[in-house]
Amino acid sequence: MDDPGLALARARALTAGWGAGARALSALPAAVVPAPYRTLLDHDRGMTAVLSERWGEPVGVRVLRQWTEPDGTALWRDIVLTVGPDARPVELASIRIALGGFPAAFAEQLREGAEPFGRLLARNGVAFSVEVLGLLTAPADHVWAAEGRVSSGATLYGRIGRLVRADGWTIAETVELLPRA
Repeated sequence: MDDPGLALARARALTAGWGAGARALSALPAAVVPAPYRTLLDHDRGMTAVLSERWGEPVGVRVLRQWTEPDGTALWRDIVLTVGPDARPVELASIRIALGGFPAAFAEQLREGAEPFGRLLARNGVAFSVEVLGLLTAPADHVWAAEGRVSSGATLYGRIGRLVRADGWTIAETVELLPRA
């Protein structure tokens, strides 16, 4: 997606389950994203690994909502990635995972929601990169503020990306927002 308008429209569609916050998303040029956030967002790696490195410990996942498309081809999830014993939120995300390229057992592990998608991919030897389609910002509406443990109206920075397997198959689309850096 070379058109920022298309990337933003897709980001809003992916985050629709979060409510009003999705409508407030806007695109940003990389140059205006503050350094700590830009470092965490503007790269071709999966966020599970990047956030584990940043916070110095494995990230956990809390699945807020999950549903499968009626034809069974994709799994949608709204999640919070967390760190530490207090489960401090380090990412709010929406992800659409294409199930067709995975064995049934892998798809079942996804549906269980017990571990972050990136860790599941790594554990199963699935090599991928992330194509960043755009950097984003939004004020934390009441839902994002509560889930991210930030003040309502706090600025969130994020990205919309496409996870692509080494053979070119699109594994997933995701919007990832950081409540803290």
